Amino acid sequence: TSTGLKQCLEAGARTFGWAEARQRHAAQDKNSLVRRGVGMAAGLWFVGGGGPPSTIVLKLFSDGSVNLNMGASDLGTGTKTVMALVAAEELGIPLDKIEIEHADTGTTQYATPSGGSKTVPTEAPTVRAAAISVKQQLLEMASKELKLDAVSLVFQDGSIAPAKDPSKSIKITDLSELKKRGVVVGIGYRGPNPENKAIIPLAAQFCEVEVNTKTGEVKILRFVSTNDSGRVMDRLTYDSQVIGGITMGIGLAMTEYRVLDRDQTGRMLNRNWHDYKLPTALDVPLEMTSLPVDREDSQANSVGAKGLGEPVTIPTAPAIANAVYNATGIRITETPISPEKLCRLLAEKRKEG
Repeated sequence: TSTGLKQCLEAGARTFGWAEARQRHAAQDKNSLVRRGVGMAAGLWFVGGGGPPSTIVLKLFSDGSVNLNMGASDLGTGTKTVMALVAAEELGIPLDKIEIEHADTGTTQYATPSGGSKTVPTEAPTVRAAAISVKQQLLEMASKELKLDAVSLVFQDGSIAPAKDPSKSIKITDLSELKKRGVVVGIGYRGPNPENKAIIPLAAQFCEVEVNTKTGEVKILRFVSTNDSGRVMDRLTYDSQVIGGITMGIGLAMTEYRVLDRDQTGRMLNRNWHDYKLPTALDVPLEMTSLPVDREDSQANSVGAKGLGEPVTIPTAPAIANAVYNATGIRITETPISPEKLCRLLAEKRKEG
C-alpha cells in the first residue's frame, strides 16, 4: 500500500553522515589497536497492517466527556494515548475529557492480542469508526435544532455549524436532545484490509562501532533508525518504540544467548536473567536517533498508520555485524558477537595474514 524504503535509506544516510563516515574510516591506520567501522541494514515486517476483528464502544456524555471502551491492552507502548488522540481528533474534543476503559474481559469488547506490531493499525481505525458514528448522531440532532439538512452541517471545535454560515454554530453540549438523553453511543468495527495489497512497515538503520582488536570488545557509538510506519500518531511514543527496538536488537547482536541442552532434554540452561545477559543502559549508545518517514498510508486504513515496534528490531543486528566487518574485515553471521568469538576470529585472521 505504501513503500517508504527509499526515503528511509536516503534520509538515514544523510542524517548519519554515511559517505563522510565511510571515507573517514577508510583512512584509518590498518594496524591500529582500536578500529572504527560503520554499517547499515534494512528490513521489513510481514505483519503490521492489523486487521479484524475489533470492536470499540464510544460514549459521549452530555457534559462533553467521552468514555472509550476497548478490549485491547496497553503493554506500555502508548496504546491508550494513541486511541484517545484518534477520538479527540475526530470529535474535536480535548484529550483530558476522554476516559479509557480497556483490557477487562468482564466489561470490554473482544480484541485480539496486543502483539505483532498490529495494535495501532487494528484498533485506531475502529476507534475512528465509533467516533464517526457518534458524529453522525450528533449531526442529526443538530439538524433538527437548526432546521437544516445534516449534510449541510460541519463540526468545528466542539460545535456544529452550517458550512455556509459558521456564525450560527451550536455547541455539542447545548444540543437539547443530547441533554435529554444524557449520552450518545457509537460502535465501531474493524473492516477488512484492502484486497491483494500488502501493508508493510519498513526500516533502515545506520550505526558506528569501535572494536578493540586485542580484547574483541565492541562498543556501539551511535545509531540512526529511519522507519516507514505510515502516519506518526504520537511522536513521544513513536521515538520510545524506536529506542526500545534498537535496544532489543543490540541484545540480539551482542549479549543474548540461549544455552540449550540440545542432545537430551531440549531445556534452556541459562539459570536466570543474569546469565542470559539482557542489555543495560551501559550497553547501548548514548546517541540513538529516531527519524520517522512520516508517510500517511491512506490505503492501509482510515488513520494511515502501520506497525512500528518490532520492525525496528529487524535491521539492528545486521547493521552492527556490517559495522564490525567494516572495522575488522571479519564477516560474522552468528550472534552474539561476543568478545570471545571475535577474539578467536581476529586471531585466525592474523594467522592467515
